[in-house]
Formats: sequence, structure tokens, C-alpha cells
Amino acid sequence: MMKLCTRLLAVVGFLATAGTASAEGFALYEYSARGVALGGATVARKPDPSAVAYNPALITRLKGANVQAGISAITPSGYMSSEDPANGGTDTHLKASTWMVPNFYYTQQINDKFTFGIGEFSRFGLGFEYPHNWPGKNNVYQVELTTASVNPNIAWAVTDKLSLAVGLEVMYLNLDLKKKSPLPLPNAQVDANIQNADSVGYGGNLAAHYQFNEQWGAGLVYRSQIKQRAEGVNEMTVENVPSWIVNGSPLLSNMDKDHNAHGTVVLPDSLAGAVSWSPMPELSFELGAIWTRWSTFKNLSIHTDDVGVSRSKKYWDDAWRLNFGVEYDALDWLTLRAGFVYDQSPMTEAYEDYLIPTDGRYIYSAGLGFHWNAWTLDLAYAYIDAVGRKYSARPADGVLDSHAKSTRTDIFSLSVGYQF
Repeated sequence: MMKLCTRLLAVVGFLATAGTASAEGFALYEYSARGVALGGATVARKPDPSAVAYNPALITRLKGANVQAGISAITPSGYMSSEDPANGGTDTHLKASTWMVPNFYYTQQINDKFTFGIGEFSRFGLGFEYPHNWPGKNNVYQVELTTASVNPNIAWAVTDKLSLAVGLEVMYLNLDLKKKSPLPLPNAQVDANIQNADSVGYGGNLAAHYQFNEQWGAGLVYRSQIKQRAEGVNEMTVENVPSWIVNGSPLLSNMDKDHNAHGTVVLPDSLAGAVSWSPMPELSFELGAIWTRWSTFKNLSIHTDDVGVSRSKKYWDDAWRLNFGVEYDALDWLTLRAGFVYDQSPMTEAYEDYLIPTDGRYIYSAGLGFHWNAWTLDLAYAYIDAVGRKYSARPADGVLDSHAKSTRTDIFSLSVGYQF
């Protein structure tokens, strides 16, 4: 019953979402339009309700009750230039797609010391699709990893300068993964399609904010790792083999049907820190960094009943994300914003694959904020310029001599807020 209740709670936010990675690894930071415009540099500065995701300790500075809802549209593009042993070099483009990532927040001031806040947002996500028979199909040709976190927090204003927060995170995960595997027959292969492998995992967060004076502030946020044990179905199909041969072979006929499947993955913990500076009330700058412990992502193993285990070694490195944002209240009703991010790639050369076809990213962003009485409307755009990744062939893992090129992502975000 408990698992059902938590799953239903997470699905409220998940129904409309499918995330694609917009940070290195497959972490997401599109928690609000304001946050997108500022490159996520909202850990130490004046908050809005999305502080529940960026730094829950800041919600003690929000008076009364506040609600905010938003959505980001994420559109990746690019192509892979590969040396196909069958026909020489070939270029394969990602299929056009747009992924919608929603968010929702509510904060309620309990008294002068304590504030309650709850949010729904996506911390991890990944989505792309190549043609089913592209040269790298034996590694992966389609993946959809979606998550939705429900995160209630209690924040405490310890003093006029220091605020602390503690929260519980309930994360729903769903994974679809498709790849092909060759068989020892001419042109024969097995299409393995992991469908609706889902689970619910639990974690927590700790946060702090200190306002030194009217100009300087600092924030710190820790989010724990979350272990997910996803269970689903592996839809296996034998291709390019006559049906009479498949039916006459116990091994092939066992591969040519659906099987229960499960896999366990540890999603990494992270530590974010930032310093903000406001030289005047209407202008603020923030410089921050996020360290993510991707070294917990050691492998992706899929256990398929009556077939065996498919192991994909990862052994990623821990990685840094550096961000900077500037915000200026140009008019009583208009705020201007801009940001910049550099994301370090966690993927190691020895185990690189097509799951994350980039080698570091630069993100340029800008946005507008509008204010009418108790209402706010935020708009943002971010452009992700990804560094191409060169691959050395590892035939056993389905990786060819190849090069990811022209990899870019466009993000459009909108948020609407209201203060009661």
C-alpha cells in the first residue's frame, strides 16, 4: 500500500514529463524558467518558490503562501559520424524530438521561524532516438529515462542571517531502452526492448543559507543518492531468421518472446554551493558550483528472466558543473536575467558509449521576469553547445570508430507564480 501511495504521488508530476539530459551525465536542472535563465545560479540569492529545488533553506524568506508552476521544452539535435564496417563511413542524425519537463511548487510560512515547502521536479532524465538499424545499434538506438521527484521540506530561520532546511525526496523512475545484438547467423539479430521498467526510490536533502549583509550571501545544498530497482518487460524479437528455424530452436524461440526484467542503479548524490553579491538592491550576481558523485554509476545491468544478464560497464568519474548568473530589476514590473554554465563530462574514455554522446557542454541563457501585483510570469531560453566526442572502437560493446558532431540543445521555459 505504501509503495502504491508514493507511486501515485510521483505520477502526478510524471504524467506529462519526459526528460532529456541537459547537463553532463543525465542530471537535469530545469527546475523553473528563472533558474534556466540564470544558469541555475539561484542557490544563494533572493528566492522564488522554485527554491524548494535549488536551495530549500531560502524559502524562509518567502512570506505568506506562494505557488508556482512551469514547464520546459527541450529539443536536442546532432548526428553521429561512424565508420561502419559494412559500408564504410556513414552519418546518422538523431530523430527530431521535443521533451516536456514540468515543475510545481508550493510554500507556506508557518510562523516567523518555520516555513513548509513542497515541490515536484525532475532531477534526472535522458531521451534520444537513432534509426533502428544505425551502425551503433548494438550499443543503443533508443533510450528514455524519466524521473519525477516529490520533495517536501521544512525550513528554519535560525537567526535573521542563518536558515537551514531538511527534506525527504520520493523519486519515481521509468526506463525504456532499446538495442540490438547480433546472432551467429547471416544478418540475424535480436531486438531487445526494455519497456516500462519502473521503480520508486527514497532520498533526502540538507540545505543552508547565510546572509552576511545586504550585499553578500552564501548557500549550500546536499542531495543524497537514490537507489532504484526497476522492474519491467524485455520484449525480445529475433530478426532476419525464418520462423521455422526460430520455432525449431529452443534457444531462438526463447529469445523470440517477452520476458520479465529488472535492474538496479544508484543515482548519484550531489553538493551545490554558491555565493551571491548585490552591489545595489536591483542588481545581483551569483557564482556557483555543483559536484556530482557520478562514480556511483558503475554499471547498467539488465537481468532478463530465462535469458541471462546484459552488463554495460560505466565507471564514470565525479564531475563539476560551474554556473554564473546575473539578475537586474530594470523596472518595477520587469526583470532581466542572463546566465552561463560549464558542465564537465563524467564519462571515462575506457568505457565511453553512445548513452551520452558529448564531452562537456557550454550553456548560454537569458530570460525575462514580469510582475503584476501578486502574479509573476518568467520566460527563458537556453542554448547548449556540446563538445563533440570521439569514440574508439570496442566491438564487444557495440561501439565503433565514430564522432558525435553538431550536438546542440534548445530549451524554452515558462513559469507562472502567485502569492496569496
